[in-house]
Amino acid sequence: MARQVEMSGPTVEEAVGEALRKLGLERDAVDVEVITEPRKGLFGTKPAVVVVRERLQAADSGGPAGSGSGVAVAEPVDPPGPATAAPTDDLPSPANEESQVTETDTAATTEARPDEEVTPEERLNQLDQEADLAADFVEGLLDRLDLPGDIEIEITEEQAMLNLEDVGSGLLIGRRGATLDALQELVRCAVQRQTERRSRVRIDVEGYRSRHVEKLRDRCREAIAQVRESGEPVRLEPMDAYERKLMHDLVAKTGGVTSSSEGTEPKRRVVIHPDT
Repeated sequence: MARQVEMSGPTVEEAVGEALRKLGLERDAVDVEVITEPRKGLFGTKPAVVVVRERLQAADSGGPAGSGSGVAVAEPVDPPGPATAAPTDDLPSPANEESQVTETDTAATTEARPDEEVTPEERLNQLDQEADLAADFVEGLLDRLDLPGDIEIEITEEQAMLNLEDVGSGLLIGRRGATLDALQELVRCAVQRQTERRSRVRIDVEGYRSRHVEKLRDRCREAIAQVRESGEPVRLEPMDAYERKLMHDLVAKTGGVTSSSEGTEPKRRVVIHPDT
């Protein structure tokens, strides 16, 4: 049976060289499969990973087989990320983006507006990349804080959601989610720095945001009923852009009322109006 070994190293060649030394074989007596190319992550460079397999022909004949190149390199599973991190000076911050929205903007015209025209497949590929970068960042943060935790990733058409489970502490949530909000912005800026485009990654811890969104939906339904009864507009509590979009969507599915956004970040909020 042909022998094989999986090895990692700073570069593909160094990983292959170490595997050859371990197997005691020459380069032309093996096949090489590149599992992962080295890539620069948010907390340093990830090593290359290769699988080096002894050729069956070489094992049967006791010597090198053929006069070919001696290496069959498979396509890498994970494409390399950007070689260098781009500066963030020219990138729009979430607050700056929101400040350009007028008080009469609705979900359909602003907060759901795409950054660029891309196909659904391209969008999902972008979200996959952003989720991987965000997971790298969060894993590094958990290591530095000496916290346990598992990361669950969910990709939808609009965002990449990372939920941290089994953290065992409310440290990453904070009072009324303040620490979680700060973590959200930190991850978003880090991912945006790597991809050079607006990030659509959202962070949750122990399902805190999911529970909070359900409370916001309940409050929005109550406000809709109040507006229908009184004929007067009702202002909801300040929310982030994603939460406001959810409220706009909920209002849009309900007859007799409309919605808009008013104010500036971080005090921007949804206002529900009677449909006149």
